[in-house]
Amino acid sequence: MRNCSWSSTAEQHPAMGYKTMRATVARILGGLVGMGLVLLSCTGPTETPTPPPADRIGPMAAYVYASDPQDYLTAPQSFPLAPEMAPAEALTALGSHLSRTYFGGDPDTETLPIRFEVLRVYRFPVAQRAYRLAVINMIDPELTALQGFFQGSAGGQTTFYMLTATFLQPHEDPPLADGLILLYNGEDFPAFDHINFRGIVTPEAIRPVVEKVLYRHQLIAPSVTG
Repeated sequence: MRNCSWSSTAEQHPAMGYKTMRATVARILGGLVGMGLVLLSCTGPTETPTPPPADRIGPMAAYVYASDPQDYLTAPQSFPLAPEMAPAEALTALGSHLSRTYFGGDPDTETLPIRFEVLRVYRFPVAQRAYRLAVINMIDPELTALQGFFQGSAGGQTTFYMLTATFLQPHEDPPLADGLILLYNGEDFPAFDHINFRGIVTPEAIRPVVEKVLYRHQLIAPSVTG
């Protein structure tokens, strides 16, 4: 008789709200839970890992990027994240950086045309560590991103990699987040032919592009990229 243990905890942002957001996240998580139950099936009794009292990111060499029309990412710069930060705090700081730099917020004011709200960071304790799934809402009241940043194959792909490389930090082991669900104004992300934010984006999907630019700037060893 097979025995299976599974548990999850969630770090919740105090601003978490709307029914549409909850319905969207619940629908996606339903599939994730189903996969998790299959993957975590075991032949003998296991003990559910006890999560730490407070999830912290620990030491991390985080990077942020400038956009590049050909290679999507360029000019990686170190971005300081304190080891004692909670994942939601780190993601909020990275989202603020994207708002002010890539999406053109005024650095001298609090006015941000596009901003990011970390709704939840789910924790799935598995084997040696807890996997994190970040749920982030991209708030764009004027639909600026749809009309500009996500239009066209090159522009859309560049924006895709700017967002995912920044939030996931896929070169790290473990990454900052093992999966990203990105909502757009509280709804499912719009469908595009050239990018896919419908469902969960994983570090594996973007790691080759990120490692290529980090290797080019001598920030990781050649062996990392294979």
